[in-house]
Amino acid sequence: MVLKIVRTVWPVMLTYVAIGAPCGMIMGQTGMEPWMVFALSSTFVTGSGQFMICNLWLAGVPAPSIIASVAAISSCFALYSASIAPHLAGASKRQTLAVAATLTEEAYGISLAKLVEGEDWGPRESFVLNVILIVTWGASCTMGAIVGAVVDVPTAIASFVCTSLFICLLFSQRLSRGNVVAAVSGAVSVAVCKFLGLTNIAVPASVVVGIAIALACDAVFDGRGARDAR
Repeated sequence: MVLKIVRTVWPVMLTYVAIGAPCGMIMGQTGMEPWMVFALSSTFVTGSGQFMICNLWLAGVPAPSIIASVAAISSCFALYSASIAPHLAGASKRQTLAVAATLTEEAYGISLAKLVEGEDWGPRESFVLNVILIVTWGASCTMGAIVGAVVDVPTAIASFVCTSLFICLLFSQRLSRGNVVAAVSGAVSVAVCKFLGLTNIAVPASVVVGIAIALACDAVFDGRGARDAR
């Protein structure tokens, strides 16, 4: 079973190595030892949240703002768990908890696709997949922390890895009104916050503003379309 899962997920594992190493370098620059990097990376399931914690910490952002920013990004896991739960209805509570507690973004996408397609896939396979990806991510981050202690890599270069990842994810999304409105309004809200000196709340505020405006825009246009059809 493990070999079958590895054959399925090896491209994601390679991606984890490419992204996890720069993340580990940044974590090392915050003063964390390699064992601390592995401990955090193995228990904190969102890689983007780790990038955010380190970058905001190095920028001197207060802890409450860091917590709020990471919480806003991590809130998507509630939706992940809710959407995958119906496909694990036959599993025990212990199995469901094990899958939910170790779920990552990429593991969610793979497991959900397997469950929806009706393949020979259940909570056991989902849990093993989660563990494989978590161990890969933790080892990659630790490797980056060790290399970063020997080779001086500028923080700006390592930090841009996460930014470039989100840019790729943005352009891979379906070009819809809601996505465009969310991206533009989020970027504008960050610029406004920084212009007003509200740097500490710029990131969480942009998330809330972008989602709220996109939802409102979709509701208005969808409602108008329904009225026109009538």
